Amino acid sequence: MNWMHGKLWGLAIGIWLVASACSPLGPQTSSTPDTEYLLQWEQASEGANKLNPACPTLLLSSPRAAPGYAGARMAYMQEPHRIDYFANHRWADSPARMLEPNLMRALETSGLFQAVVRAPTSARFDLRLDTEVLKLVQVFEDSGSRVDLSVRISLLDKKQQRVLVSEVLQVSEPASEQSPYGGVKAANRAVDRLMQDLQQILRPAVEPLCRK
Repeated sequence: MNWMHGKLWGLAIGIWLVASACSPLGPQTSSTPDTEYLLQWEQASEGANKLNPACPTLLLSSPRAAPGYAGARMAYMQEPHRIDYFANHRWADSPARMLEPNLMRALETSGLFQAVVRAPTSARFDLRLDTEVLKLVQVFEDSGSRVDLSVRISLLDKKQQRVLVSEVLQVSEPASEQSPYGGVKAANRAVDRLMQDLQQILRPAVEPLCRK
């Protein structure tokens, strides 16, 4: 009986390991290539340009990332305060680096700046925008899953040495399916909303600085 019990226990462990290896939430296997995904802002048309020569020049600092979100691994949560990463599914780059070109497009098409330059640069600028990705995670619950995206922004006036805007932009988007790709689609919708929120929040602070 002990022998039979041990054999059944070993079989159960083997089945669990096989299931874990096949699951997108399980351990990564070297035989399966990673699937990579992009974060892209779809709302603004390519080539759209609304730069305003009467407005300030903006420097966009390289976005930073909070601990847990600095790499290209795709994060998910099944319980509070615990972060895990999908097996064989990853971003094409870190979320912070992928957000940078989206931020540039959102700022350039906002009509609030005569130019937007990236750091590092020797070009003169009037304002500086600092950003930090605080969270980009797919949250799984009994009722389904969602993607939470949170970015801290700080707009600074170089000449006056003061902070014009300091906000944490938070967006949640439900996922259409309980899978990494469902999370990717929700994450891109969240980016769309975040870029629009960014433009709206900056407008009251920047428009008074534009020459009439």
